[in-house]
Amino acid sequence: MANQRTGLDGPTRAEGLISGRTAIEIAESVKVAIKQGAFRSGDALPPIRALAETLGVNRNTVASAYRHLSDAGVIEGKGRQGSRVAVQNGAASRGPTMLHDIGGGNPDSRLLPDVKAVLNQSAWLPRGYEDPPDNPALIDFARRELADDGMPLGDVWIANGTFDAIEMILRSYLQPGDTVAVEDPCFMTTLGLVRELGFPPVPMAVDDQGVLPTAMEEALKKGVKAMILTPRAHNPFGGSWTAKRRDELARVIRRYEDVILIEDDHFAPLSPFKPVTLASDDRPHWAIIRSVSKYVGPDLRLAFVNSSDGLAKNVSGLAAFSYRWVSGVLQAAVLATLTSKDYPRIIRDASQAYAARRQILLDALKDAGIEAHGADGINVWIPVADEQAITRRLMENGWIVRPGDIFRLESGQAIRVTVSTMTDREAGELAALLANLQRQGAVQRGA
Repeated sequence: MANQRTGLDGPTRAEGLISGRTAIEIAESVKVAIKQGAFRSGDALPPIRALAETLGVNRNTVASAYRHLSDAGVIEGKGRQGSRVAVQNGAASRGPTMLHDIGGGNPDSRLLPDVKAVLNQSAWLPRGYEDPPDNPALIDFARRELADDGMPLGDVWIANGTFDAIEMILRSYLQPGDTVAVEDPCFMTTLGLVRELGFPPVPMAVDDQGVLPTAMEEALKKGVKAMILTPRAHNPFGGSWTAKRRDELARVIRRYEDVILIEDDHFAPLSPFKPVTLASDDRPHWAIIRSVSKYVGPDLRLAFVNSSDGLAKNVSGLAAFSYRWVSGVLQAAVLATLTSKDYPRIIRDASQAYAARRQILLDALKDAGIEAHGADGINVWIPVADEQAITRRLMENGWIVRPGDIFRLESGQAIRVTVSTMTDREAGELAALLANLQRQGAVQRGA
């Protein structure tokens, strides 16, 4: 007999675990809740009508999400009892017993350092309101890493992640209505942030070597006040600058010295590409941001910011009246991890694993005649004819991917696939499924 729980503390609590505006987003949030243990086998899901009202969507949208999950064998209908998480009893199911979540953009947790074990062996002292905000030893570590990578060294400081840093920089310099140049496609959080702050985004097209020089020139001629770039492991397209591309971009941006230059080098130690930058000592406003999320863990909300002295001074005034400092516990955990004896090996193993998994999928897609992009990073960008349709069809077959519309401004339709945990078998199965959909006209054929 199925478990009669009603989703933790009842339907209201259950509804709070589910989010989204589209059927795909709602289905994905249910899957994540199951994966994290918030829902267990036999748990009741909220009724369609009630969940639709909570989320502010049409009932048909929720019904479609439930249908996708049911077709995949994740949930099952119980007549008047409603929908429940499928009970896994070893019997054959109508479809996959669990969805392949390849849309989240997360690193492989098995390749991350054991931060708790390292922190247990490290020293940490409580801090007071009057103490300096940044751990001097952590700043010294960051400066050495940046110097070894040939970066210009300005004022190095610590922020609560990449987007905290970007927000502080933009708010310190820009006025509502000022425009910001972003890559197209662009990381969804970057796009959402500039819009939320009231800074209209201006798109710059990209290819496998990063932003195109002609696209950068066009954006600069439009009078953008700031520019956000990804030198390596562009998310979602995967491009990384070659030395030639970096020099081409440098010749363009050199003529616009007042534009604020922000570089998001989030994949830094994991990238096989050499570190490059457009920042220079003679440029007045620049920042190179390196988050630890991809190689220490997404929950460690910390980023190193290497910036021009004038920029750092401007931001510090705003920071003093907002987040003030990054937790000393967090800084101690990151420092202990980055200086542990196992850290170099962990980084090397993770870098090689991600490169191999990415290439396996790219090769499988190429063999199937499917165009794809992913020169670096943990994501692959696959152009498609109808991203909503292909996302829905993949979901029906047990695969969760990200539709491209959350990343795009003017670029063509596509889906983003995260390869961080992908196996050889999954790569082959996904390529075969996409090849079948290609024959039906939903996926673009490669060159």
